[in-house]
Amino acid sequence: MAVKHIPTGEVHKGYKGGITDCGFDTRAKPEHWEESVEEITCDKKGCKTSYR
Repeated sequence: MAVKHIPTGEVHKGYKGGITDCGFDTRAKPEHWEESVEEITCDKKGCKTSYR
C-alpha cells in the first residue's frame, strides 16, 4: 500500500491512519495524506526499497 503526502507530492510505503515505513505518522495531520496507487518516490530507509 502507498500513501501520498499531498503538500509535497511524495509517495511513501504505508497507509493513511498509520505510520509510513520511513517513520512519518499519517495520523498527525490526516488531511495532508491520501491513499495512492502511485509508485513510491520516497528515498528514505524503509520506503526506498519498496516497489522498485
